[in-house]
Amino acid sequence: MSRPLRLPPPETPLQLYRHLLRESSYLPSVVRPFIDKYIKSSFQKSQKDISLQHVPSRFKRGQQSLRYIRAANNGDISRMNRILLMAFGRIGPRRRQLVSSLVRKPIPTDTAELAAYVQQYTDVTSLDRDPDWLDNWDTNKLYALARSQMSTSPRNSPRPDITAANLSHKLTIPEKNSWDNPWPKKTYRTKLKKFWITLVEKIMPPLPKDEWEKLALLAQGQFQEAGWYVRPRRTPVGTQYEPEWRYDLYATQPVARVDRRSSRRQKLLTGALDDNTPTGDPQPLNCHRFTPRLWRRLLMHIWSLSPTMEKTDVAGKGGGSAVWSVKWGKQHFTPPAATKTGEMEFFGGIAQDEAKAKGDGAKGKKGKG
Repeated sequence: MSRPLRLPPPETPLQLYRHLLRESSYLPSVVRPFIDKYIKSSFQKSQKDISLQHVPSRFKRGQQSLRYIRAANNGDISRMNRILLMAFGRIGPRRRQLVSSLVRKPIPTDTAELAAYVQQYTDVTSLDRDPDWLDNWDTNKLYALARSQMSTSPRNSPRPDITAANLSHKLTIPEKNSWDNPWPKKTYRTKLKKFWITLVEKIMPPLPKDEWEKLALLAQGQFQEAGWYVRPRRTPVGTQYEPEWRYDLYATQPVARVDRRSSRRQKLLTGALDDNTPTGDPQPLNCHRFTPRLWRRLLMHIWSLSPTMEKTDVAGKGGGSAVWSVKWGKQHFTPPAATKTGEMEFFGGIAQDEAKAKGDGAKGKKGKG
């Protein structure tokens, strides 16, 4: 991988905005729409509630985000993997949007669904309590996804694992309190809300079916069918940026602290040169060249964490709730066949040995009989 770019840092919010959009243009095509929208919405939100005391902190966060995206584009796998997790809603703000659409009850489309919707709120008011936000959640759909996630157990998930105790509020909430009395209605309702909130924090929300299918094509290496492309980086015009040597920092701070930005672990973020190494500027750590095989491995991990849900039966087996079908991305590994010239000689005679062992076993059984 080539050395990280040494570009002049932005000095104004407008320059920072342009730098972020330009650096986002070098991300994969499936990631760019989310990152561009996130950058634009963040700056628009800052323009509405801007204040002089918040400008330095927000400008600093923007510079950190710029260095983060630039390091990911330069070959930092861990940071690129985190950007992919954010783009596909496994973490970050898009996950919250997918969770909101997951727990939201569907709008009634016919008279029967409307009658069931009204009957549910009638049952709530008959319990001598006001409707709350939990009444607006589709707990059946959420429970179906949580149960499927527990049985699948996706590897290297950014969220905690779901256990059998997390799926039953009867196991989580005891029937009686410490005085051996039933819970008050309000207290029990509060504990029930906390149970569902804890369960929501552990789930991987489902993706739309078309996006899930596109991710499946990418995970299988079919980049052209899914419209995948990564824009090549343009050569910077003129000479690269050379920061001035700050003698005042060496005079007022320890040398190890000043030279930390030029270490191999921080060079992808800072783009600094190491002039103190006798053999020359060393290569940064975790700096890799993105190949189709590496992209396929990263996207396969994202696909294994992404489910999709479809309603299979509106009435349901019990006659009340709907039945949901959940599909998870799964890698199908097929070992390569052994070649005749190379590996086949190590397997020679195995078939004869297995046949002989079966024959000896059959003879032994007849002798015992």
